[in-house]
Amino acid sequence: MFEYSKTPGHKSSRAADTGKVRYFSADFFHDSGMPLAVNYNAVQLEHVFHDHDFTELVIVTNGHGWHGTRSDEYIIQTGDAFVIHPEEKHSYRDTEGLTLYNVPFDMGQLHFPMLDLKRHPGYRALFALEPRLRTSHGFKSRLKLSPAQLAVAVNLLAEIARELKEKRAGFQSMAAAFFLQTVGHLSRCYAHIDDPKPRELLRLGVVLDHLESSLDQPVRLEELARMAGMSKSSFQRAFRRTLDSSPVDYWIRLRIQKACEVLASGSVQVKEAAMVAGFDDSNYFTRQFRRVLGISPRDYARSVVRQKPR
Repeated sequence: MFEYSKTPGHKSSRAADTGKVRYFSADFFHDSGMPLAVNYNAVQLEHVFHDHDFTELVIVTNGHGWHGTRSDEYIIQTGDAFVIHPEEKHSYRDTEGLTLYNVPFDMGQLHFPMLDLKRHPGYRALFALEPRLRTSHGFKSRLKLSPAQLAVAVNLLAEIARELKEKRAGFQSMAAAFFLQTVGHLSRCYAHIDDPKPRELLRLGVVLDHLESSLDQPVRLEELARMAGMSKSSFQRAFRRTLDSSPVDYWIRLRIQKACEVLASGSVQVKEAAMVAGFDDSNYFTRQFRRVLGISPRDYARSVVRQKPR
């Protein structure tokens, strides 16, 4: 029976009436003191549906079996790499020689410099877009590592596991560095996929990077579609299917988010925040802000200031 490799005192929560299991980050991360772990497992028979309060990277090293989610199930096999986000229930069944790495992590707490990696189209596709589209794409957008690519990933994970186990001076920094290399390696591998479904995600990743780096610049649908290598209508359909939003509305929400960050400083007026977020018309900015957040920019700024510790 498959289980996560457990540290002493590890516990999981099982709902008696559903048979479902939840795993908690505190049980995986307390031993090393950092939000990262590496477990190498053999999956046998059937594992019940479970979820976690952390993100999990899965890399299949051998064998095959069925991987199930709440809505569907898919064959996984040697070389498959995919990401399971928090609260995403999944299970394994009918496995034959299936061995895999489970890498629980919390990117928000690792605090290492992502620099340009977070903008990499392969990173966006593997860690953000593919999990969201897993059902509609039928898992056809997963990363499939070649034997050489898989060997590199396995070696990096082995280095992380060694650092976390031996705990020599500087082990946390070394483990984080190896994990960053792993993420970079997988992102680059994804960027070189030739299959149509993954390529669509990569093209959308390029568009998202452009939108996030051009908050103060006008955008045109024709230009975005050209970046994605699609017709205007195909691009709009693919964008909405992926992000549940039109490109324009997504871009507006990004700008509102930027305005919120500026207003949270407490030292910027609404008109200034609008300009920083790329809105020339403060009245239009206020209308869009209220539409997105249900509150005016001025009231938002006041509420943030009130919540700050004195």
